[in-house]
Amino acid sequence: MTTLQVGPITFAETGSTGWVFSDLIDWFGLTDNKEEAEERPQGHGAFATAKALRTSRAISFNASYLGSTEEEIEDAYDTLAAVGAEGPVDAIVTTSRGRSGRRVNVQVSSAADHHGRSTGKAAVDMIAADPRRYQVDADVPWIWASPPTAGAGLVWPAVWPLIWPGGGTSGRITLTNSGKAPSAPMFRLLGGFSSALITTVETGARIGLDRLVPSGSFVDIDTEQHRATIDDQSDVSRWLRWREWALIPAGESRSYQFDVSAPVGTPMLGGRVLAAWW
Repeated sequence: MTTLQVGPITFAETGSTGWVFSDLIDWFGLTDNKEEAEERPQGHGAFATAKALRTSRAISFNASYLGSTEEEIEDAYDTLAAVGAEGPVDAIVTTSRGRSGRRVNVQVSSAADHHGRSTGKAAVDMIAADPRRYQVDADVPWIWASPPTAGAGLVWPAVWPLIWPGGGTSGRITLTNSGKAPSAPMFRLLGGFSSALITTVETGARIGLDRLVPSGSFVDIDTEQHRATIDDQSDVSRWLRWREWALIPAGESRSYQFDVSAPVGTPMLGGRVLAAWW
């Protein structure tokens, strides 16, 4: 059964009590192309364009509340009106395939007169600034790595049969975008260190943080918004270096090398990418 969650309210596809929904429009599919075609004035067709940029997404659905009294209906209307009244909320659709979500602004939730009955209806319109939908944050774990360390090495002169000693870590994480649209990776740096560098192995693109991060603190780097915050409080984007931002293409993986200077305690790099779809 398909369900739709908008903020704290969950709408079922069918039911005998509570909220149900129907006619979910434009959750799936591709939005309009913002790149307008320029017609050839002296020839057939239009000039070719190098890329396409997509508009934001308008999403709508109809909702019904199945209650037992008209007072319950009015309370449900008030609860629905409060969702998204002061800012964006998460919208999540669950199907047999899994969950996908978007960050949306509720433009209007228009409730119809219940005429004293114990059922009520409403129409909800939302705008998603990002036309892509993503895996839900809670469904995607972080992948962690510590800075690289050397292995024990091979003792010389070598004696046959060769026995390669263990030890050593690569200091790398690999993130895979299993969706159909490009998606921005997210990073979390755990202190302590004086500076940190994240390098994309396949391309050489770099993101650096030239700031002391004490042991016990952490820095989140949002590559979609090009921002960094420490301990979920202060913006430390001014200390970002290189800023060679790059999305992970659909269906591909990227590996990231983690290096720090003056490590204290157990510095770590965490990363994840939410699979994305149009």
